[in-house]
Amino acid sequence: MDRQERAMIQLECQQLLNRATQLLDGGQWQALADCYTEDAVLFRPSDAEHGITGRDAIYQSFCARPPRSSCHIIANSVFDIITANNVVATSRVWLATGSASETLPVTAESNLMIGSFTDTLIRREDQWLIQSRKGSIELKYCGQSAG
Repeated sequence: MDRQERAMIQLECQQLLNRATQLLDGGQWQALADCYTEDAVLFRPSDAEHGITGRDAIYQSFCARPPRSSCHIIANSVFDIITANNVVATSRVWLATGSASETLPVTAESNLMIGSFTDTLIRREDQWLIQSRKGSIELKYCGQSAG
């Protein structure tokens, strides 16, 4: 695999991670679930010990979430290209949440959480998909009011 092929794989995988992040924050559950393979496994950062297996189960788990506004920032992604169709991506993730609202800005009502995703990405029929996602929470920033 030459340098140009590696760069294209990294770009396509970063686009998948970015798209999944935007769909997550937009509450577009079906489109988000479609970013996963049929047999995918999702380990949420809030429950890293129990995986959710299968695209349909992942979709149902997203639908069961209480309404909220969220802003995930995914950054510092590093791509380990195993083969031309198999990549492991490790990324830092920042999350702030607030009440569900139609008007902006939304006031963040919870702690800022910082963690990571380790994603196994595979290419099937010329499309990159998430085969597994393991999330973790490593830091919580608890803002303190002045006074």
